[in-house]
Amino acid sequence: MVGVNNSKRSISSCLASSPSQFESKEISHQSVMTLISSPTDGVEVSPTKDYGVGIDCHSKFLEINVLVKRDSRYFEYCRTADTTWRGIKDAHDWVIQVLQTCAKPAVQLSEPLHYCIESTSTYHLPVLLAWEGQPCVVNPSIAGATKRKTDKLDARLLALHDFTGIWRPFYVVSREIQDLRVLANQRDYYSHAATRLGNRINSTILKFGFTIGREGSVVRDEQVRSFVENLLSDDPKPCSSDIPPDRIPTSTRKVLAEDYQQYDEFVRLIHEYDTKIHDLAFSLNWPIRDGKLISGKDLIPILMTAPGVGERTAITWLSNIMDPNRFPNAKAVAAYCSLDPSLKISAQHVTSTKKRKGNKSLHVALCSAASNIVGRHNEHFGRWGYRIFQQTGKWKKASNAVARRLSTALYHMHMNAEPFSYEKYQLTKEISVLDIPLDDLVQINSGFRRYILTLRSVGINSTKPLAQSYYACELRGCKGLGPKFYTLVKEFIDNQDGYRDLYNNYLATKADSKGDVDHGNSEKN
Repeated sequence: MVGVNNSKRSISSCLASSPSQFESKEISHQSVMTLISSPTDGVEVSPTKDYGVGIDCHSKFLEINVLVKRDSRYFEYCRTADTTWRGIKDAHDWVIQVLQTCAKPAVQLSEPLHYCIESTSTYHLPVLLAWEGQPCVVNPSIAGATKRKTDKLDARLLALHDFTGIWRPFYVVSREIQDLRVLANQRDYYSHAATRLGNRINSTILKFGFTIGREGSVVRDEQVRSFVENLLSDDPKPCSSDIPPDRIPTSTRKVLAEDYQQYDEFVRLIHEYDTKIHDLAFSLNWPIRDGKLISGKDLIPILMTAPGVGERTAITWLSNIMDPNRFPNAKAVAAYCSLDPSLKISAQHVTSTKKRKGNKSLHVALCSAASNIVGRHNEHFGRWGYRIFQQTGKWKKASNAVARRLSTALYHMHMNAEPFSYEKYQLTKEISVLDIPLDDLVQINSGFRRYILTLRSVGINSTKPLAQSYYACELRGCKGLGPKFYTLVKEFIDNQDGYRDLYNNYLATKADSKGDVDHGNSEKN
């Protein structure tokens, strides 16, 4: 306790001896300005608006909050509205009346009405159609919940967000695009249902010992399907002896016949919706740069020139991106496609990454196209992605990397209405490397020593053919070449200047040692 008392006494004595260090002082404007290098160094943020409108959505009612200025003070007006179409329109008229009669000076609505609305399921969509204007649709999970959770407080928070303008305006989807999306979703529904039926049929026949599904799909492969349908018939033809002796029970055969019938109906509907989607997407006019329009029959073939992009992927891109002008750059499009991982940075170091949730349809379509490209690796995007797979051993990482490049390429193609070209990519340019024997490479970097015999077995004896084979992905079948080897090759290609200096030093050292040996031999002679 003595130590504690002494410490308290010493602190109090310090405060008494130097009170000027803890007293507030008046600071002049000139002294403040001396701390600022320039008044223009500040970063401009979103200015406050003349008013703010917040809407909290539910299935049966809307909670509306309006913030207006009256001289130097702010006033809040609240109302609960019904979610019928008439009720939503009346609520819009009430908001306009508040802005024009309760604000001082009155709000001049020369521009469309702006408001911030919570995206609760699809309950907010009728409001967007009835109110139009410039909405900001905010996910409740990122808007920030109030400490006391009530509908009025949520609406007030959204009104404050609209007043300060912290959210970007929402792009309202047109009726034609909504129609196209509904058709695409229905087509996908039938496609998933058909896939489930195929898996169910194969699972059912496996329960009775029939393993014909190992030879191919029981619904798509004609030979396999004909074999199964023969088993389901009342008078089956003689089959191979390599099958179970007992037949599938009669009741189960009827179930399988119904499954096949439903599968055929789903396939018919899939083709029918493919035709509807094709006709609608090709008939619409799509925005490009500077608000210009281009017909789908001209734009979709342009998008299909990108590697791995077919008609379905191109239509999926258009129905979700719609207008590329609403994105500030290609990076924003990649984030929208869930291809831009969020970084957690501490002390200027990336501590972890997390993929943000974006548009699921676009993410699946682009990653599927990218996976096919990487699997074939017969063009530049595919070879680039396959090299990533070779170095990391992670197929998903390689596919996501290629999908991000695809999203960037499609964004510029859509914006400019120009076909895909590799001319602006560094991937197509031949990179010159230091061409030295592999024996000398081992002397510079001993990490290559364990791979010398394998490389020589495929006819590679120097670094130039090694780099060429690496870029062409021709070493896939070589056993013993794993991620560590491909990382070594990439490091060699990326650090040519360093390897050139090391090789010159190696040659100089080798020449000096040879000179010393020759000089020693001459002295002996």
